[in-house]
Amino acid sequence: MYTDGLSAICGCARAETKDGEPMRRVTVELEDLAIPVRLDDAAAPVTCERLRSRLPYEDMFTHSIWSGLLIHSNRHPQLDLDVSRYPLVENPVGFIAPGDVVVWPQNGTLAIAYGPTQFKWLTGPWIVTKVGEIEGDVEPFARAAYRMMFEGARRVRIHDGASAPLVREVRPTGKLVDIDYDGMTWTAELLEDQAPEYCQAVWDALPLQGQTSITHSSGEVLHFWCSVPEPAKKPSTALPIIPVEYRGTKVGVTSVAFDPLSMRGHHPGDLIWGSTWNGIRIVYGQGRFGTGGKFGRIVRGDLATLAAKAARVPWDGSKVMTMRRSSAKV
Repeated sequence: MYTDGLSAICGCARAETKDGEPMRRVTVELEDLAIPVRLDDAAAPVTCERLRSRLPYEDMFTHSIWSGLLIHSNRHPQLDLDVSRYPLVENPVGFIAPGDVVVWPQNGTLAIAYGPTQFKWLTGPWIVTKVGEIEGDVEPFARAAYRMMFEGARRVRIHDGASAPLVREVRPTGKLVDIDYDGMTWTAELLEDQAPEYCQAVWDALPLQGQTSITHSSGEVLHFWCSVPEPAKKPSTALPIIPVEYRGTKVGVTSVAFDPLSMRGHHPGDLIWGSTWNGIRIVYGQGRFGTGGKFGRIVRGDLATLAAKAARVPWDGSKVMTMRRSSAKV
């Protein structure tokens, strides 16, 4: 079974990690859903502890009007966080992935994303603290949260959770490639349904080998310097149009909606192609590559380890990366 790399690095019940350290969970109740959330005590210990001390917590959540695909509290938990060094806060994030649970330290706003987004207000984006991540399948929560655009506020209750450890299962449908880097291997799926031309170009060019570097303008993104021939047919960069239904009836279409593959966001594990065909970018943290599009995602391997190795590049310099066809089965 393949597991989502995002789940591997992110899960107030106690369970044991492989190192014996406790993992804490809470349960988020929305409508008839009981959603397990793993709190990230290691990255945000103060914020997580303050949040747990306010449980059980209940409020009417509304859909964002500034921040995209997320819902948020209105009577925020009083966390009394120190913001004197903002934006240097615990576990700061700018780009929020589906299933992320975040806190705006300024006033304790609690928000849960169901698609790729940023936390914004009328003044623009704000840095928030990521405190946890939904475990298991995000889609049931996403569909309930999306309906709030039509149906209005919904009561959300958060309390200590005793859920068993869950793993977000990913069932790859595209070709698989192995990425060898600094003594370890990760497996990525090529998203042939979304970027067929470039996926085929990469597949035909394998194996690829080259140096890695920083991207100098895109944040936590590795540049894999390799030669991928330009496809005969130029890849499409248009956003997919997604039907919108309400109570079983199609009401229109949109290019911004819940997408299980997060095609409109750049998140750890994403493989991005560039407009100049001068190699491949691999997102390992808080980053955004300004041109190109997503053509793959890492589905097996520890993204925390990848991030740790990639973070050494500005200090240690380039290392060799190899991408090859995987012998694993879809």
